[in-house]
Amino acid sequence: MKTEYRFAEALKSMMSELPLEDISVAALARRCKVNRQTFYYHFHNIYDLLALVYLNETIPGIDKAKNSEEMVTAIYQYYVNNKRFVDSTISSAGKDLFKEFIYNNCYRSFMRFINNIFESKKITTNDKKNIVRYRAFAYSSSIVYYFSTRRNTNLNSILACFCFENDENMRQEIKDLLDYRWRRKT
Repeated sequence: MKTEYRFAEALKSMMSELPLEDISVAALARRCKVNRQTFYYHFHNIYDLLALVYLNETIPGIDKAKNSEEMVTAIYQYYVNNKRFVDSTISSAGKDLFKEFIYNNCYRSFMRFINNIFESKKITTNDKKNIVRYRAFAYSSSIVYYFSTRRNTNLNSILACFCFENDENMRQEIKDLLDYRWRRKT
């Protein structure tokens, strides 16, 4: 296994035991059985390594989600399976890395959802991106806020934070956009 990924694995494991701020480069190097300089050969600091961790993380099942409720359920399940690691990230200066990770997963999911709507073939890629960015930002911000502020989390309570009939509203947004464009032309 490449040294970078050994460091990433070690960091994720250590963050399940300790807050990120309590993890030193020396402790990481000891865990990986290399010297400190090896760490600095690959990374500037621990947050640089944490970025690598999140770039390589996946949320199991999210690519099979058919709607936003299944997407949120997959994200919640990821959180449950990695609770100590995620909580350690959220309570550190690396919180934005987790936010970006969740946003990117929501963005890809919503892009897949919108591309499955027949009417979306009538709008531009840029229009699709605008609709998807808005939704991905709203969902990811709500999810991260929920994980940051709730100490007692469960699937039903996070699902209750969202209005899932919005899945059908995406189709209506596309129709409204097409109507608006048609009215502006006439």
